[in-house]
Amino acid sequence: MAYLSRIPIAPLRAGARKLLRSPQAMHAAVLGAVAYHPEPGRTLWRLDADNAHRPYLYVLTQPQPDWTAFVEQAGWNVDHAHAKPAVAPYKPLLARLQTGQEYAFRLTASPVMSTKRADLLNPTQIARQKKDLESGKPKVRLSHRVAHRTTEAQIAWLTARIPQYGFELLPLPGTADPAPGIYPFTDTEATVEPIPDIRVARNASHTFSKDRTDQTGTKTGGTTKVTVATATYEGTLRVTDPVALARTLITGIGHSKAYGCGLLTLAPPTTYQPQGQPATPAG
Repeated sequence: MAYLSRIPIAPLRAGARKLLRSPQAMHAAVLGAVAYHPEPGRTLWRLDADNAHRPYLYVLTQPQPDWTAFVEQAGWNVDHAHAKPAVAPYKPLLARLQTGQEYAFRLTASPVMSTKRADLLNPTQIARQKKDLESGKPKVRLSHRVAHRTTEAQIAWLTARIPQYGFELLPLPGTADPAPGIYPFTDTEATVEPIPDIRVARNASHTFSKDRTDQTGTKTGGTTKVTVATATYEGTLRVTDPVALARTLITGIGHSKAYGCGLLTLAPPTTYQPQGQPATPAG
């Protein structure tokens, strides 16, 4: 059985500051909550820190987690219900999913593409490519994974994949203006293309060092720099395939899931609060 947790973080604590600035450290802290379990399975997490004074960590785990150590390091040291971790079984939400239901959603993902264009590479990739060429390796990497940098490209990256995830985007109300340069009018006879209700609420980029490992996970010595660029999406959706959506909620969307990407959360559209406020399962 899966569990969804929401943990309030006390941003002024030293331990919290370390976790907030390092996806790698946050990933290790998240895994610590299920480390006691022999088979913890896949873990997804997302940091909602739009409100810097009240950041929340959302975590989806397979076994029931124990957040005691995390709270001691980065949680609030007050006896208040809103300052304590909330843990809820995920199965009831998955069981209630039905075609036609509408939800608000939030997702932090890493929208990327593969390219051979050297002018799109980040400094780490440029240095790696130069090192490969200088070493005389017989096979130099021809393409690299780079982040989409514009809002238009980030939205296009997600909308192109949505059909496989078991939902469709709802249109914006008829009174809403289209996003300039992203969803323009397409018909000169006063007919407009439906504007999907999706927006990029936040962009972020994190660079950190990671130990080099082989295919078995064994450290081989040295470190390499990793850059993870993220986009946080908000909007409203309609369920088209409950089974596919349930699978998406459990397995996540896109790359860099170990570093805070991929966790999709749902909430009733009328009660959803953006910008870092709780986005809990509907019901």
